[in-house]
Amino acid sequence: MPSRTPPPMVRINIPTVNVSDTWTPTPLRKQRLGTRLIKLYLPCLLILSLVINIYFFTRPEPLALPSTLESTRASVIRPPRQHVPVDYKQLTDLVVVPGHGVFMGDGSPLHEANWFLLNEQRGEVGAFMAHVGKAIEIVKEHDSALLLFSGGKTRMDAGAHSEAQGYWAAADKMGWLTSDVYLRVMTEEFARDSFENVLFSIARFREITGNYPDRITVVGFDFKRERFVDLHRHALRYPKIRFNYVGINPPGDVAALAVSERRNAYDLFAGDLYGCSERLVQKKIGRNPFLVAHGYVKSCPEIAALFDYCPANPTAVFDGDLPWLS
Repeated sequence: MPSRTPPPMVRINIPTVNVSDTWTPTPLRKQRLGTRLIKLYLPCLLILSLVINIYFFTRPEPLALPSTLESTRASVIRPPRQHVPVDYKQLTDLVVVPGHGVFMGDGSPLHEANWFLLNEQRGEVGAFMAHVGKAIEIVKEHDSALLLFSGGKTRMDAGAHSEAQGYWAAADKMGWLTSDVYLRVMTEEFARDSFENVLFSIARFREITGNYPDRITVVGFDFKRERFVDLHRHALRYPKIRFNYVGINPPGDVAALAVSERRNAYDLFAGDLYGCSERLVQKKIGRNPFLVAHGYVKSCPEIAALFDYCPANPTAVFDGDLPWLS
């Protein structure tokens, strides 16, 4: 059998390609998407950068919290006060100091700049402090006496500081609230006029002691004596023999003050014992800018009728039962 000859081999020459000459196409859709993202995010980044820069240059100064906290901690650390214990139920005498200006609590209470005052009260701070000091002297001499500084938050520009709080703070600044009287000096913080100074202080005495006072002493301006003794005491039918008034005037001539007192206060209350006329009511409204209200009607039910008593005859005296007459 003849042998089979294999077919001849065919050589194929494959051309070589340089890698550097190759080109890889980028899809058109990816190109458009990248351009859109750049156009979208670049303005957002610019706006965000602008906002951050504006805030950085206009932000308020941060509070110095570490130093603030440190100073607060230091101010709290002080020796505890030594108090002479008080059985409030045994107190029988009420001492009242009607408030006028508002001591703001900083600096010396002897300096007028540290008080909120009306223009006509300039030069009277010394007399205010004399009232405070005299009242504390009385309480020191009578172990059965309770002193109340009376006066509400009467001035919007003074902030939420009551006249009573200011007087208490002034006494404390002076170092007058010693251990023997500290627990017997308190505040009545709702009164808006002189009649309320007396009536509300009687009510506050009832809240603290559970009783009504056997004797009342008011410490104030001497040129206001007749208003308190002849009008307010009379309107409350408080026995004259148990009602005392200690008068201390500011230095100098008080003739003009006495004339103003007669025209703007005494005569008004003489014709309207309980302060129900439009003029006196508007005064009280103006002296209550923070719209606070007392709770004496509930805490002193025995005299609840007095707080809103407005008779048809404005000079008619309340004829109901009163605990200090029984």
